Amino acid sequence: MRVGHRQLRYLAGGLIAASAVAGLLAIAARAGWGGSPARALEGATLFLAAAAYVAHVLAHHESTRELLTRSILVSAFALWGLVQIAPGLPGNAVLNDIVIVLFVVDLAILVSPWL
Repeated sequence: MRVGHRQLRYLAGGLIAASAVAGLLAIAARAGWGGSPARALEGATLFLAAAAYVAHVLAHHESTRELLTRSILVSAFALWGLVQIAPGLPGNAVLNDIVIVLFVVDLAILVSPWL
């Protein structure tokens, strides 16, 4: 494994650990006082997960198909994070629907025997 790939793996691990911590804090904030702090932590959880996956993708993609499915997943997490942080954003319902479709398309590519 090349040095750059190893560093990306460590970066991905650190980002996903930070995402898990932010997620636990989001649960505590939602249970405690909710509102903007909880939404910010929920968004941060998703953005950190997306960033971790980007680092992972850069270190491990082997084919165009893998790069496509992983990019779809990163996009879904990032958009979901935006929906969490800005719930009053006009068009949030459409963004939410786009996130759902991105997850479904990603799954379809992964399970499709013809792709």
